Amino acid sequence: MNKLIVAVLAAPAIIALSALPAASQTNRTTAIGQLDMAGLPDLDRDNIRSVQRALAAKGFDPGPVDGIVGPLTRAAVRKFQDRFGMKASGQIDNQTLFALGKPDLAVH
Repeated sequence: MNKLIVAVLAAPAIIALSALPAASQTNRTTAIGQLDMAGLPDLDRDNIRSVQRALAAKGFDPGPVDGIVGPLTRAAVRKFQDRFGMKASGQIDNQTLFALGKPDLAVH
């Protein structure tokens, strides 16, 4: 029964992906593969709030979710980076965004 539910729910996503032109799928993969993981994106306040929420969801307290990269957010980023074997700079770089599940915010 559970397998049937998963199959029914997954089918529309699979159909949508298969409808995309092969070239656009390849270009997206290539772009991500060539991304500079040390790149520092220019994040607006909404993007920073999104990062702060992602940090909090993973157990790293960024302080208030206010869209400002203050000392508490930098400390949370540093702890997250250290915990996952990244250079603990406290800066929100592309590698950190990918690890947080926010690749859409990365600089391309």
